[in-house]
Amino acid sequence: MALQLNLVNTQFGISAPQSYAHITNYYGNKDNLEVRVQIYYNQLARESNMQVLAENCHNISISEIEGKGDLLPAIYGVLKTMSQYQGATDV
Repeated sequence: MALQLNLVNTQFGISAPQSYAHITNYYGNKDNLEVRVQIYYNQLARESNMQVLAENCHNISISEIEGKGDLLPAIYGVLKTMSQYQGATDV
């Protein structure tokens, strides 16, 4: 599971219209999760272990994912509400 989104301007000065955002790890306590996301140019770039375009760290309140089913889909759902993942689709 991951998110596909359209990055207009990357740190390398290029657009990535099919960028691939993948949760690499998460950990937390009863109140919060810290979620790390790596963004690649596209899915093939991730599968080929190419360089990451960006790496983000997000803090998510447990209350945002409680009662929303399986953990990873719930985390991706919260990510899609954040401005940097706006318009992202599940892949």
